[in-house]
Amino acid sequence: MTSVEENHVLDELPAFVLGILTDEETNQVVEHLAICDTCQVELTRLQQVADDLPLALLQTTPPSRVKLKLMQAVHSPEPKIVPTNQPSLWQRLVGPVRTLAPMVGAALIVLLAVVNLLLWRQLSLTNHQPGTPMQVIALANTQFSPKAEGTLIMNQTGDYGTVVVDMLAALDSGHQYQVWLLKDGQRVSGGLFSVNPEGYASLEIKASNPLSQYDSVGITIEPFGGSPGPTGSKVLGGTIPH
Repeated sequence: MTSVEENHVLDELPAFVLGILTDEETNQVVEHLAICDTCQVELTRLQQVADDLPLALLQTTPPSRVKLKLMQAVHSPEPKIVPTNQPSLWQRLVGPVRTLAPMVGAALIVLLAVVNLLLWRQLSLTNHQPGTPMQVIALANTQFSPKAEGTLIMNQTGDYGTVVVDMLAALDSGHQYQVWLLKDGQRVSGGLFSVNPEGYASLEIKASNPLSQYDSVGITIEPFGGSPGPTGSKVLGGTIPH
């Protein structure tokens, strides 16, 4: 006989919290949750993540065009749906976000942060301790990127994290953005990335020490392939709390 433990719905819980499962999938998850304490605990934790994310959003005044585009979207005729294959879970996660990308500004970072965090679920299960399930640090822009927005998201213990950026300028083929971590006056590289045409990118930071041991994080423009130390303009940066 197959045990309850062998049929956990842990992989479906992130989509369940976001409300993007099909009716059939939702019913299966609900039925399992009724008899599985393990999945109930994980569901509670994921719901806390989703509830806490809006608190990390910087309060900004949206451009007037946002309301106009939203109203146009609301009142536009509903398009005809052509039957097609069932979309994958990943497509259902990122599809709506990418469609709304031009309109949501800072909110886009938070929504994409949800996706990144929920994909870390298996890792965070082994490192979970009571308390806040994550740390979200807003990165300030500079005169070289006045419209850019960025967020550093770390797990609750500060061992690892991801940088999520939006509205950064797309660079030419000879340059990339490089993440720097500062500790005791010394800077080490946390990785390289390029943005898509909308200026969005996410990067899991690679570091020899836990992120919580560094004092701050910054992002600069560097030659393609990276530099041993910062040489270009700084576009985003922030302090890492201890």
